[in-house]
Amino acid sequence: MKRLTVLSLAALATLAACADGPTDLSSAPENSSAPNELVITEGAAAPAYARPNRPSLSDAAAAVSSALGGSTSTPLALKASSCDGNVQTITVTYSITGRQQNPASFKVNTQWAYDGSAWAGTTPTTVSVPARAATDPATTRQVTITVTNSSATSSGTSSFSIAPFDVVTSSPAALSVTGGNVTVHVAFAACPVTNTAPALVLPNDMTVEATSSAGAAVNFVVTASDAQDGDLTSSVICAPVSGTTFALGETTVNCSVTDNGGLSASGSFTVKVVDTTPPAFSGVTESQIFSRIATNSSGWALSLSNLGISASDLVDGAVTPVCTPTDGSTLAIGAGAFSNAVSCTATDNAGNAATVNFKVEVTLNMNASGFLNPLRMVSPFSVHKRGSTIPHKFLAPTYADGTPAIDLASSIKLVVKRIDNTVSTEDVEDLDLSAGSTVWRYDLEAGQYIFNLKTNTSAPWDAGTWVTTASYKGITLATTNFDLKK
Repeated sequence: MKRLTVLSLAALATLAACADGPTDLSSAPENSSAPNELVITEGAAAPAYARPNRPSLSDAAAAVSSALGGSTSTPLALKASSCDGNVQTITVTYSITGRQQNPASFKVNTQWAYDGSAWAGTTPTTVSVPARAATDPATTRQVTITVTNSSATSSGTSSFSIAPFDVVTSSPAALSVTGGNVTVHVAFAACPVTNTAPALVLPNDMTVEATSSAGAAVNFVVTASDAQDGDLTSSVICAPVSGTTFALGETTVNCSVTDNGGLSASGSFTVKVVDTTPPAFSGVTESQIFSRIATNSSGWALSLSNLGISASDLVDGAVTPVCTPTDGSTLAIGAGAFSNAVSCTATDNAGNAATVNFKVEVTLNMNASGFLNPLRMVSPFSVHKRGSTIPHKFLAPTYADGTPAIDLASSIKLVVKRIDNTVSTEDVEDLDLSAGSTVWRYDLEAGQYIFNLKTNTSAPWDAGTWVTTASYKGITLATTNFDLKK
């Protein structure tokens, strides 16, 4: 702290601050010889005053003084430039006494600004002093000074000196500005903090897929921030809470948060749980082929449970498929191209549907012996003359319960082809291959299916190895080779 002593050469001057700052000024009686003390604080240095090089006599003087409220604890209160209240005004009163033979003047800067490190004065105004006798009453002049804080981050206290300059006078009586400086004290105040409500950041309305009849567990994130309190995410309250299992349909989630100042924010969003997932089949894949043994000559009754086929839904649980042909329908005997095509659709309560297509081959239990004599099932195969009759015999296959399938003769098919094993125009495929051949029949006494194949000595019955196959609706009953010779 330093102290500035101002000598009163005439009546004291007064310094008036704006309403936001201290305005309590003190003065001493005019012509008092006692000094007035002006208490100032440490701060930016006052602008240096350079006295003009003009002739002067100390017969007349300008003086100004102020205790600025009487203490350094009552300075001007300037807020930062980022908030209101960073500008204030003060009034400086100059008192001129003594003899002044000719008119005189001096200048004072009326704009003072702090840039965060130093004060700068600008916009000078001229204070005019009339000629006066030594016995004339004091001449007073008031100058309004504007003080501005141009910094957004300044803090603490500072001071600066308003000093007259550019004195204009003439001899023999000259104006003196002894004691004309005034020190202004400033304390920088922070911007006032106004509590504002926090802000919630909510997710968009959500649509999620149900995972069970209870709905779906849904996780979400709601954040909150406050200008004064920072991150308030941990203070957010939502109902229902994140992770709750939401039922099918639409549910509103209400969230709120309150800051330390008691201000609240709230909002809501919706969680919609839907069922768009169709049922799923188990025990079957698209285009799968099943095989079952016929129960009788009619075939086999379709049974999804026997095939191990079922359908279930995430929401509805077990779903009964609807099939074409319907479950329980009799599927005819046949394999390969004669297989039975089945299509099943499972539909849940929400209307979501899934379809699977598969085939069922209804077959027979084959007798492992294959063709009987005179044909042989292993090499060396039987040899026959061209033009001879070759008997084809095999034991009857059986149905699922072991009953012999003796009622197949009308649809048994015999295919005879050359050993190249490819179908060509030379292949013979018929039930009555040539004159003299018989039709297939079942011999109850022998317990065999019998077909007499009559060959001839002309094409296509060339000498060589042939493959002969008996089948029933795509099911191979017996197959082997035989040789023809000339």
